Amino acid sequence: MADVTTGGNSSLGAASLSRRGCCILAGVDDLFDCPELRIRQPGKMLANRASYEIHGAGRRLAIVTETGAHTRLALMMQQMPDTRLLEVTTPAGEPVLTLVKQASEWITELRGPAGELIGRIRTGDTRRTYTLLDGQDHAVGQVTGDLALKRFTVTGPSGARLARVRKTWAGPAKEMLTSSDHYKVEFNDPVPQPARTLTVMMPVLLDLTLYGPI
Repeated sequence: MADVTTGGNSSLGAASLSRRGCCILAGVDDLFDCPELRIRQPGKMLANRASYEIHGAGRRLAIVTETGAHTRLALMMQQMPDTRLLEVTTPAGEPVLTLVKQASEWITELRGPAGELIGRIRTGDTRRTYTLLDGQDHAVGQVTGDLALKRFTVTGPSGARLARVRKTWAGPAKEMLTSSDHYKVEFNDPVPQPARTLTVMMPVLLDLTLYGPI
């Protein structure tokens, strides 16, 4: 990822990006440090794997791509494997995260580039509630959806609101001709890690769980 500097002073460059509403630095802690993010599925009519783009401050920050493809028959029958892996990379292809969704366990793991566990998302029985867990299985957030499963509120252990996640209009072409969906994440800054990164991955999990299979 490119280093942003102003007159040889990297701190000035970072401050400049922050004033535009998004700080884009080297690590995952900073990659998603934006007050608002949009997660969009590319508009493919015959997609054979899940894929998403994460945008913030008017630029593409990351790409999420499922590692394995699915046959048309499996998609029609919605016969997905129990474990699904999705790689999160920068637009330049640098590895950022791996999302491991285990359907039978109702748990999704988030791991770093070296395989280290960052946290987990535990799906509730009704698929309307989700618990954000850190690497030691301590709860760092709770996600609760409305009855329509379109708007979700993320709260911290104290009950304070951390963020809002909602499914948005993808446009007439995508809505009518594809299964592609759009999502929006709005943070109540500051949101500590790993709750912030787990929240960013919530639209991907919601899409695979509620609106999938891809």
